[in-house]
Amino acid sequence: MNAAVPDLLPARMLNEYAYCPRLFYLEWVEAEWADSADTEEGRLRHRRVDLEQGSLPEAKNVEGGDAGVARSVTLSSEALGLIARIDLVETDGETVSPVDYKRGEKPDVAGGSWEADRVQLCAQALLLREHGD
Repeated sequence: MNAAVPDLLPARMLNEYAYCPRLFYLEWVEAEWADSADTEEGRLRHRRVDLEQGSLPEAKNVEGGDAGVARSVTLSSEALGLIARIDLVETDGETVSPVDYKRGEKPDVAGGSWEADRVQLCAQALLLREHGD
């Protein structure tokens, strides 16, 4: 077992757990990982998303502020025990929303997204809320 588990859990690991607890255990606890053609392709496609651009508005400036975006925003919280790199944060001048890019077509399921993906977005939204955005 991996003795050096970090203090903060990445939000993407919540996605893995919601998708498959065994996969989460193998990746997070046992630190077992093997790249596949899909993960390599995902890493290549994600390079653009991972370039930091823009900045989050200060919480006091969101309401009534301008619309905007920030890319590749990393937030963490000791209280929540979470860390996340959010692909895109959008603000419309009233609210701030996390956006997480996924590969493939929109699934034909209730809510239009997989439960595991919604869990990850909720964790990101909690981090945004804690940071006042």
